[in-house]
Amino acid sequence: MRYRRRVQVVGGSTYVVSLPKEWVRDTGLKHGSEVVIEVMPDLTLRIYSGDKGGERFELETELEVSDDFELSVAMLIASYVVGYRKLTIACGGCSPDRLEALVKRVTEITIGLEVIEKSERYAVLRCLADVSTLSLAEALNTLTRLTIRSFEDVEHMISTGDLNRVDEVLERDSLIDKLYLYGLRQLNEVLLGMTNYASVGLGSVAEVTYWAMIFRFLERIADHLATIAKNIKELRHADPATLLKYIKSLRSKYDEVTKNLLLKQKTEDLSKFGVLISELRGFEAEVGRDSATLGISAEDLIRISAHLRDIIELLIDMHALKKLLAEAT
Repeated sequence: MRYRRRVQVVGGSTYVVSLPKEWVRDTGLKHGSEVVIEVMPDLTLRIYSGDKGGERFELETELEVSDDFELSVAMLIASYVVGYRKLTIACGGCSPDRLEALVKRVTEITIGLEVIEKSERYAVLRCLADVSTLSLAEALNTLTRLTIRSFEDVEHMISTGDLNRVDEVLERDSLIDKLYLYGLRQLNEVLLGMTNYASVGLGSVAEVTYWAMIFRFLERIADHLATIAKNIKELRHADPATLLKYIKSLRSKYDEVTKNLLLKQKTEDLSKFGVLISELRGFEAEVGRDSATLGISAEDLIRISAHLRDIIELLIDMHALKKLLAEAT
């Protein structure tokens, strides 16, 4: 909802703007109530009730466990991602074992979500991680480093035939999934006004959508690497030398693209992007021609390359966005 107000001057030096009555009613303000006015980095103002203070965004929700276990997990993860800090899981008609399994699954696939209270019929989870304990930039950098290690492990397995690292790649992929969900949570908190965009390294709230997509593409790249690792033993008829060549090429391109994923990327980095896009398109064409010798891994290689192009395009989009915002201020 948007309201327009005219600035009034009282006493010759005090500037006054009336508050929307709907907002006053919904926040429970009365005559004499205190409000806090926070000046944001872009010079916009944020106003909230002083009575609630720092607890104004103590968002919590209660979810009833359904018969569909996977749906219950998905709903809890969704609540975590959108920014709820306290989740109460009600399990009126289910067994304690089912509640235990649900809590175990949800806490295993998230960062910071911990059990703070529990009985046979309910459990209370609270997210103890925020930007002060794990920054968005740190989550991003950790995710990319882990993916590079998975590239290296896949290369080792192809070149040596040693499949002992498959489990390591799969476990690493699970951690990457957790970092992805955590990144989405931080970005949602920016959208909800719970976290200042500058505190997580963004140039504006408008960048949130772009970074959410970047995190998603990075997570998908790691998934495709995990699929290649799982399928290596099925690639007996593929040419290992050709597959190794393409994996090494992709790792080099991944490293080059992700070096530009600093949350404050420099303008001059854009000069490399056109070349990278052309090289990745050429890579995809080559893989397509060699698909018969690459077996079932060919599609995963093409998808990784395509996601790297997606990331580059999003970085270019954000450059255009920053230019627009700079011209508008």
